[in-house]
Amino acid sequence: MNNSNPANSLTASLAVGKPKKLQHSDLSLLKYRFMVFYRFLLAIVGGYALASLTAMVVAQAFSEYRAAAVMSATLLAFSMHCAAFIWVFMVHKTLKATLGIVLPCLLLWAMTLYLGA
Repeated sequence: MNNSNPANSLTASLAVGKPKKLQHSDLSLLKYRFMVFYRFLLAIVGGYALASLTAMVVAQAFSEYRAAAVMSATLLAFSMHCAAFIWVFMVHKTLKATLGIVLPCLLLWAMTLYLGA
């Protein structure tokens, strides 16, 4: 039978020493986590902006038929937000994902100004 105290083994395993420097693998893991977090924010915020601008353009373009325009704009906005979220994580390059969200947002914003917001 082992006569060692479990508390001694616990304190030995939690011994505090000098903080170690970040190694290359730690930095690459941190960089990867930041990239995933950035894509998540891009998908949430950028997808929302893209969906909102899409809804505004569709609602303004078909303003003569108000009920149909609102329903169509809402359905299309939900679809655009889901598609943007999937697309941001599907693309290999982060810059391509950013430009794929920002450029359509700018185009839709210009169309909103043209249609008279």
